[in-house]
Amino acid sequence: MARSFTIKVTESPQLLVEKAQKTAQENAALFSGDTQAGSFSGSGVEGHYEIAGDTLTVTIDKKPFYAPWSVVETQVKGFFV
Repeated sequence: MARSFTIKVTESPQLLVEKAQKTAQENAALFSGDTQAGSFSGSGVEGHYEIAGDTLTVTIDKKPFYAPWSVVETQVKGFFV
C-alpha cells in the first residue's frame, strides 16, 4: 500500500535534488531524478517524488512491514529538507 505526503519547500528544486542526491550517496541509497520528478530506494524503502512550484509530493511505494509509517516518512523527508 503506497502512501503520499506533500511538503511546501522554500529552496529551489535544484537545491532539493542536490541535497537528496548527496544524502542518498552518504546512506548507500539509490536516487535518480531531476528538478521535476524521480525515484529513490534504500533500506527496504522505495518511492518516487514530483516537484511542482513550491510543492514536493513524495510517494512511498514500499517499506519494511515492521517500520511504522511515521518513522519512514520522517526519514524520507530528511533526504529532501
